[in-house]
Amino acid sequence: MPRILAVFIGFVKLRNSCLYTNFGTSLSKPRENKMNKMNITFYSSKPRFHRAAKFGGDLIAVAAFFLAGYRAQAHLTYSGRDLGLFSGLTNASKTLTNQTVTSNYGWADAADGVLGDSHRGRAFRFRLENPAFVSLTVSANPSATTNSIGGLTPAFSVYSGLAGVAPFPATQTALPSGADHDGTEASLAWRIAWVKQNLDPNATSEAPTDGCWNALGDFKIGGDGDLPGDFLQLSSLVYKGSAAATSGNTVTGSLFLPTGDYTIIIGGNDIANKTSDTAHLAHGISATLSVAPNPILNIASKVFVARPNGITGNWKLQFTSSVDASDWKDVTAPAVTVDGQAGVVLDASAAQRYFRFVSVP
Repeated sequence: MPRILAVFIGFVKLRNSCLYTNFGTSLSKPRENKMNKMNITFYSSKPRFHRAAKFGGDLIAVAAFFLAGYRAQAHLTYSGRDLGLFSGLTNASKTLTNQTVTSNYGWADAADGVLGDSHRGRAFRFRLENPAFVSLTVSANPSATTNSIGGLTPAFSVYSGLAGVAPFPATQTALPSGADHDGTEASLAWRIAWVKQNLDPNATSEAPTDGCWNALGDFKIGGDGDLPGDFLQLSSLVYKGSAAATSGNTVTGSLFLPTGDYTIIIGGNDIANKTSDTAHLAHGISATLSVAPNPILNIASKVFVARPNGITGNWKLQFTSSVDASDWKDVTAPAVTVDGQAGVVLDASAAQRYFRFVSVP
């Protein structure tokens, strides 16, 4: 008789002839549940990857069901969310209104000093061919998709650099190369190193991080083909700035950015949503990126010819190009006062002239 093992709710993936499971659902303390020698840890919004036992050397397939809307954004990708290429020399903009983000708390959770789950944000990309001013407006959009809801308290972070995009580099592991995500062995190794550097020098696991996302700083993230521990192989996202709504459903932020490729990650700034019934629902987004040229500032040299103190009566200012010249001409520029001193302001060419004050009867 065939053995019936179990049926899980979660995401199942195979790695190195062992079973890996990725579960997710709340902030409560994890609890263990052992089924047929498999060690599975349940979390509400803090997924972990755990190696399960082999069964007599043979891997036994397990059925998997998915929570509605959960893990719809399994990797840090940009499919359908490329805001475009901008010259930076002319005014231009791009709007996307058909995107969603799963949760209304992801950005807030990634901005609290502990790395957050990148699956709770939505990544966009764009490129500047020249330095430019960039402005981004993000609003809640309940009609983004047929299943999206409104109510997003929007926030976003802007990073220099991109997560892994195809074609991916050759794999350095037994797994094929692919898009970056929080749970790869390479990402987990970096998260442990981050915890050691920032929270606990003696840490041996990635806890208490939820993922790789740092909403207020730089972070790294890797794919299955990246070698664990070699952080040079990971994608590096360098923090440039952020903006967050504390109430309401629209936020706008502006930055001056140099030439390069950029990532925007949009999420929710309502941490209370983490334990609500809508925590894992798709919140609709409308995002508009506007690009304006770098303004050119011209500083023109000027000459100030001051009227000597103590002169009374009516005087006019005259100029000539030679000290011996007899063709003196009147200066027509209006009189001004600079730092309490009367005089006239002339173009830089006046520096090559001679001036005199002549009494006017």
